[in-house]
This record gives sequence, C-alpha cells and structure tokens, in this order.
Amino acid sequence: MAHPHPFFLLLLALLGFAGNAGAASAYTPALAKAHAEFLKLKVSSGNTLAQQVLRQQPDNAAAILVANYGDFLTLCVQQDAKAYNKLLETQEKRLAILSKISPQNAWTDFARAELRMQIGVSKLLFGNRLSAAWDIHKAYQQYTANARRYPNFAPNKKTLGMMQVLIGSIPDRYRWFLDIIGMRGSVTQGMASLRAAATQAHPFQQEAQLLYALLQQLLDRQKDKEALQLVEQLTQQQPDNLLFRFVAMHLYKKTAKSPLALHHFEQRPRGGTYLSFPYLHHMAADLYLYRGDYDRSVQENKLFLDRHKGEHYLKAANFKLYLAYLLDNHRPQALWYYKQISETGKADIEEDKYAARFVEKQQQPNLSLLKARLYSDGGYYRQALQVLDSMHTASAPFETRAEHLYRRARAYHGLDEAEQAIKLYKNTISFIGTSNFYFAPNAALQLGYIYQEAGQPEQAKHYYHRAMSYEGHEYKNSIDAKAKLALSTL
Repeated sequence: MAHPHPFFLLLLALLGFAGNAGAASAYTPALAKAHAEFLKLKVSSGNTLAQQVLRQQPDNAAAILVANYGDFLTLCVQQDAKAYNKLLETQEKRLAILSKISPQNAWTDFARAELRMQIGVSKLLFGNRLSAAWDIHKAYQQYTANARRYPNFAPNKKTLGMMQVLIGSIPDRYRWFLDIIGMRGSVTQGMASLRAAATQAHPFQQEAQLLYALLQQLLDRQKDKEALQLVEQLTQQQPDNLLFRFVAMHLYKKTAKSPLALHHFEQRPRGGTYLSFPYLHHMAADLYLYRGDYDRSVQENKLFLDRHKGEHYLKAANFKLYLAYLLDNHRPQALWYYKQISETGKADIEEDKYAARFVEKQQQPNLSLLKARLYSDGGYYRQALQVLDSMHTASAPFETRAEHLYRRARAYHGLDEAEQAIKLYKNTISFIGTSNFYFAPNAALQLGYIYQEAGQPEQAKHYYHRAMSYEGHEYKNSIDAKAKLALSTL
C-alpha cells in the first residue's frame, strides 16, 4: 500500500464498523500506515508506527492485531529458531490482552481469531504440530462464530474463506479426523467468501486478493491468467512492495513462466528498510537452473544458505547445488553438496523430502532426463523436447523409459498440443502399470486438467479419481490434494 487506504471515511457506512467495532477498537489512518509498511515487509518502520498507536490506544483490538504482523511475518520469512520463543511469547501476550478487552465486538473477535491463527502457523513452522493444530482449530471456531455474529464484516471472510477451501480440499482418508474435531470446509463456499473479501473495500482487501489469486491458480488451471493479472496489478500499483513481488514470483514459477518470475526477482525492492528474505534467492536459484544458467543458480543458492536462519529448504538448496555443479560438469563440487543433503536441515517439507529420498535411493540421475525436466519446469518446452528427441531409450532401464514418455507428455502439454499430450500421458499410464512411480498418477492428474479445460467434465472426473487411486508413490499427498481440489470445481 503506497498510500493509506482511500476509503477510511467510508468504512463506517460500507462495513458497519461503527455499530460493530466501538470507539476503542478502530482501524485508523495511522494503523493503515503501519499495516502498509508490514505488507511491504518493512517491519522496522511498521513496528514504530504500530507502537505509536498502541501507546495512545492500548485496548484497540485493531492496533494489537496490526502490531502482531511484525512478529508473525518475521517468523514466517526468516524462520529463525533463536528468535522463535521470544516472538511467539509476544504474540501470546497480545492474545491474552485481547481476551480481556470488553465489550466484545467485530474487531476484538476478528483480532482474536487472526492472532490465534498466526500463532498456530508460527508453531507449525517450527514443528510444534499438536499445539499448532489446537490453535488453528480454536481460530476456525472463532471465525465461524464471527460469521454468524457479524455477517457483513468483510475482513473475517478473508481468512475464513481460505480455511474453508483448504479444509474442503483435504483428501477423504483424513476427513474422519476433521469430523471428530468439528472442522468442515467447502471449496465452493470458501472461494465465495474469499471472493467477497477480495472485491469489497476494507482494510484487509489486498491480503484477500493475494490469497484469492493463490488459491484460484491452485484450484483451476483455466484461471491462471486471471490470477496472474490480479497479482501483476498489485505489483504495478506498489512496485516497492516486496511481499507482492514474492507472490508474483511464486505464481509465475508455479505456472512455468520463468522469465516473468525472474523479472520480478530482478525488479524487487531492496535495502536495509526491508526484512531480509533469503528464500527469494532459493527461488531464483531454481529459475536460473531451469534455463541452464548454472553459475547464477549456484550463486543464488549459496546466498540463500549463507543468509537463511531456518532449517527448511536446506536439503533442497544443497540438492540444487549438486544438480547445478553436476550439469556444469564440476563433479568434485557436486559430490561435496551431495553429501551435505543428508547432513543438513530437516525433511519436513516436500522439497526437502524429495532431496532426502534422492540420496536414500543412491541413484545417479540420467542427465538428459534431468535437463528435460528442468527445462519443462521452467517453461522452456522446445528445449526440453530437443533433449528428449536426442535420447535413445530402446535398451534403457524401465524407469528411464517411463520417465521419457512422461517428460514428452509434459513438454507437449506445455506447448498446448493437447492431442499429442493426451496420447503420451495415456501411454505413460499404460506402460507403468502397477509400478509405484509417480509418473502415472501425475499423468492421470494432467489428463484431468486437459479434459476439464476442454469442457469434458466426466472424463476429467475419471482421471482425477484415477490419480487418487494410486498408492505408495512419493507424491501421494500432493497429487491427491490437487485432484480433490480440481474435483471440487466440477
């Protein structure tokens, strides 16, 4: 937010805050400035502005909530275990203050839910899963109660909508647990709530827009363009917003548009006023690896490892350094980073788990397939096909032939040559049979996307269900979740 929100004088009329919030808890222009700084990841200046408000209004629930952004974003972005206890304790103290504010109103109840959620996410990042689950469950209860009490309070729809989507997309085999603890979601209802929050003027509208774009891209491949346009609009409005640049990088990377993702990396705002964000270097290292710029990929991942204070992505970064050196024919350096994969970090997130499994298998990659995969991941589909066309696979091992089929399918899919992609995806499924390589379930998932985009919902449903029917492969959870999300849109 380059300027304070333009609609402060309209808030009472538009959202009914006068009746709901009360004089003690109001989102003021001063808070808007602090909130805007936090969203830019200018945490130090945001803290200064928020504390100025809190000194004058210590019982302002909106001020307490905005002040919490500094600690929450610092933990999420930097993941520094040394800072965790102190920052979490401060968040919990704020929640305790909120619980004592009387009378209750839309702002106090919303702030309680948001802080409880942010505390839960903070704990989850640092492996405290049981306590995190309890906090997230309590937050969800508060959001749903808020929806009944204050149906026109738009900020509540932002996080409630997100939670409804995520809970509604959880694979069926876990739903018994959600039923026991009373958490039920609906992708359709959640996206409707989130859409309402994204299209109404309120202090958290831009956050709702970011969440809506992220989930829209995840839910419906046909909405990629719409999601990217929304994020581009936000970055153009605020080119100095580092959080918006990160989301743009993420979406372009997920949609295999590496050149555009790199553009946002190179145009990102920099300087000491911004929170250090080492993960951006890890993302950029992937993007350079995709296009075959191995020196730059190495440089960015080394910057990440030098600056990152958390335990996530360490295995993944060492794995990508291994790949970059291997592909650049620097085998001694590649071997050194290969050894580091087992010796650093945790295998909690998918990237790190993949790196750990790679070492456990003790297999050397087929360099041609590796290059083809990286080119495709970056959206360089012609280059991927050139590599694949140069391979001779008649006498190759079974897994090599299976992956070769699958990689060709992905490349043609990326080039929008649907007929050829369908043929190759189906050949992949048939060739793999009952083997537990992930190529078959992911081929089924991709077929579902193609048929859905072609307006053939029954065929799409068939392949989404087929994708979820495979057991024992390494991407079971993520492929099942994507298929379940896609089914919810049909």
